[in-house]
Amino acid sequence: MQPRTLLEALEQTYADKLRAIYDVLEGNNPDPVRPTRKDQLVPAISRIVLGRVEAEWNGLSKHEKLVVQEAVHAPHGLLDVAKFTAKHGKAPGEEITVSRYGKRKTATRLNFFLHWNDDRRDPQLHIPRDLQLALKDVVPPPEQAAVLFLAELPPTVDLVSYHYVYKSGKNVTETVSTPVPIEWHNTESTARSGLLVVLSLIDEGKISVSASTKRPSAASMKRISAALDGGDFYASTECEADVGPIQAFAWPLLVQAGRLAKQDGSRLALTAAGRKALSTPPHETVKLIWDRWLDSKIIDEFSRIEAIKGQTRGKGQRAMTAVELRRDAIRQALVQCPPGGVVSIDSFAKFMVAADLGFEVTKSPWTLYIGDSHYGGLYSLSATGWNLLQDRYMLSFLFEYVATLGLIDVAFVPPKGARYNPWEPSGYFEEASLSRYDGLKFFRLTALGAYCLKLADTYEPETPRRTTPLSVFPDLRIVVQSGRLDQEERILLRSCADEEEPDSVWRLSTEKILKAVETGLDTDTVRDFLSARDEQPLPEFVEGFLSRIESRARSLRPAGTGILFECDSVKTVETLLSDKKIAKFGLRTGDKGIFVRTSSEQSFRNAARKMGFGFDSR
Repeated sequence: MQPRTLLEALEQTYADKLRAIYDVLEGNNPDPVRPTRKDQLVPAISRIVLGRVEAEWNGLSKHEKLVVQEAVHAPHGLLDVAKFTAKHGKAPGEEITVSRYGKRKTATRLNFFLHWNDDRRDPQLHIPRDLQLALKDVVPPPEQAAVLFLAELPPTVDLVSYHYVYKSGKNVTETVSTPVPIEWHNTESTARSGLLVVLSLIDEGKISVSASTKRPSAASMKRISAALDGGDFYASTECEADVGPIQAFAWPLLVQAGRLAKQDGSRLALTAAGRKALSTPPHETVKLIWDRWLDSKIIDEFSRIEAIKGQTRGKGQRAMTAVELRRDAIRQALVQCPPGGVVSIDSFAKFMVAADLGFEVTKSPWTLYIGDSHYGGLYSLSATGWNLLQDRYMLSFLFEYVATLGLIDVAFVPPKGARYNPWEPSGYFEEASLSRYDGLKFFRLTALGAYCLKLADTYEPETPRRTTPLSVFPDLRIVVQSGRLDQEERILLRSCADEEEPDSVWRLSTEKILKAVETGLDTDTVRDFLSARDEQPLPEFVEGFLSRIESRARSLRPAGTGILFECDSVKTVETLLSDKKIAKFGLRTGDKGIFVRTSSEQSFRNAARKMGFGFDSR
């Protein structure tokens, strides 16, 4: 609780500390009758400080002024030491942050302003209320926290490792810094094509998922990785096998969360929205998925940090916080990132703390552990603030989902040794990295990211759409003349034609076009696609073919569902249909059948019973 007055705060301070404060306060004015007792020091210090507030403020150093600024304009005059350090890159100062039970015989000018409250269970530094009010007229508000960014990506990063060496009769810690080249991935175009690839694979029935977790099977992830433009993030690297799939794991979950696909037995099947997405500009679908992912409960991204145990069952599972709150905190921080600016992961985390965008991963960190439940417990980690838990959740969310959707470009190194040793806070862990995401070092907000985060009203792809030359023949064949179809072109052709020769010859299919039209594709889209790529006008037969499909595309429509009742004899059928009420909703089929719409089933049953006919339920 904030001290109401400076007098009240000084009363809670030991006499030795008060003497040190008085000496700093009146150091240039030797007083022959210097007070020595606490009952003399408290009113003297209070009178001097409150009497010359502006002069004392002006006498502070630049760093000390920042400390006072943050506290004066904070609720209840509270100095949040963690937020201050994250924002300004330097702690407020040892003389004020050490416990009141620590050093007591030295003081700085900050001790005039900041004082500990009287709560022994939760000691905090405050500016007393009367002093805070006096300073508000003098002290300007502090600048808002901002994301630090680089104009260019550094070519390497230093990975720091620690080991013991024997020197002078004892083991000492030796630090080794090794420069490692950074791998940079532009994700916008790969995300757009990746979305269409995954939707196409689902449409072909090639993606299997777990019935309980909805996670893709190993074979499905391998199939997706092989189809992605450039493969997964760590494809063709020495650590690919150790890291495992990232994009290939995320895509099936993302399209399920976006309601573009749903489970059909053990496989995924496209919904009507998923089929429509095959012919919708990919950036619009990505935005839809992103908006729905923020509120999705399909997975807790932290569960992918498999090395941290105890989070998926019992007390540990019940203590995990809502994923929506964590995602929204990171989303709010991403909104503050400058599009095109390179942001380091560590500075982004510091910004989140400084901007009060921290979040909890669990309410009970003592239920989690790494390595061994007895020796690797995370009970030393606070549930609030920023620590190993928040750090790894942020990495997972950014690397596996935000980057896969193309909202951020990413720069990374092998995860081994890329972040601080995870065994340091726990005391027990034998692996070189805690998660597959540890190698993420920098990211950059893309134009697609700015669009999805509502920082831009429109989106223009970073590269113009390709138009691969095609020839369309009267026999409905489509032949690639030169070049290679890109993913978007291949997906659209796949939705309206059969592939006769890989990547070179296709043939328009009535069945496929009708199926695509049922889910939102317009035949004009097919016509425009072919016309834009063929130098010659479309053959008359092809134009007629598309026109006939268009005229018949909606010839049939569902008129409702019903039930076929089988009667025991022709006489029963004739007797029932002789009733005027039953004749309105009953239709004779065959000799002994009566078809009734589902909506009229109960009325039919009631009318039949009134006529003395019952229903066999065996």
